[in-house]
Amino acid sequence: MATGRRRRLNVGVAFLEKWTEDASQAEKNAIYEALFAVSDGSFFQAYKVLDDVQRPDEFFVMVRENLVLKIGMYPFSNFGIIYIGSLDDAPDLNLDSIA
Repeated sequence: MATGRRRRLNVGVAFLEKWTEDASQAEKNAIYEALFAVSDGSFFQAYKVLDDVQRPDEFFVMVRENLVLKIGMYPFSNFGIIYIGSLDDAPDLNLDSIA
């Protein structure tokens, strides 16, 4: 587990709630675990992470085989959810970089 100050989820909570309406329990659990890893800073060790080359404060967390989480990092130890869903529908994700 990473040490230091935890980040707080301050953007995208409504998006997360909407996404959970149709997600399976296994998908929800996987996303919640990934969000905790982002919060404590351990996500780099636990997940494959891909940068958004056009937006330096945003990145993708490969949560499961076809489940990706796009995160934005913000000032004052905050972060936000930009996208949750399939790889194919992920905004600005270069699928060639996943190999």
